[in-house]
Amino acid sequence: MKNILWIIVVIVIIGGIWFFSGQEIADEQTALTENTNSVTNNPAITDEETTQATGGGSYIDYKPELLARADNGDVVLFFHASWCPTCRLLDNNLIKDYEIIPADLTILQVNYDKEDDLKEKYDIAYQHTLVQVDSSGDQITKWVGGNDLDSILQKLK
Repeated sequence: MKNILWIIVVIVIIGGIWFFSGQEIADEQTALTENTNSVTNNPAITDEETTQATGGGSYIDYKPELLARADNGDVVLFFHASWCPTCRLLDNNLIKDYEIIPADLTILQVNYDKEDDLKEKYDIAYQHTLVQVDSSGDQITKWVGGNDLDSILQKLK
């Protein structure tokens, strides 16, 4: 009986740690979103203004016409889910580092939960997948994970 009580206590403690660490990530994301003067989260800023503000590189929402940017640089699709803690971490780091995104790099955030056609096209099995594409939208390379801009730059071909 004592062993069962100890197991329950351990499960409750682990559950509490897991819950509050997830809440901490959510609170951190909210703070970053509210306090960061990010061009990527400002719907009033146009795509051209985003490019100018970041020195050429950008991290913006996916639009099919933006694939043409691959003619002059690299385009990476980031399959992001708002409920995914590792996606939020990469998102926060890209927002924080938007000013140092190289001029020839466009990172397009794709809504994992809504873009079923794109998930099928690139055979995306789960969120936090990144796909480098050419201007026709053809896959160059694909990988899972990464927490910051450097992790993306290392994977580009």
